[in-house]
Amino acid sequence: MQQFNYQSAQFITSAAQMSQCPIDEGAEVAFCGRSNAGKSSAINTLTRQKKLARTSKTPGRTQLINFFGITDTARL
Repeated sequence: MQQFNYQSAQFITSAAQMSQCPIDEGAEVAFCGRSNAGKSSAINTLTRQKKLARTSKTPGRTQLINFFGITDTARL
């Protein structure tokens, strides 16, 4: 099983519609949950980067799907 260096994660893009998502290639890990459930905080903790995924105290603030690259073939 391949291990990933999550600390090297970088923001790739945001998508408002499925047609705007990057081409599906390789492994992806998706975080989904209710509004203000801590998804961005979990990504920031996993990657050990405080500001990779934007966090907000206002529920429902994120209206886009955000993509973060770990390697050329792995995304969050």
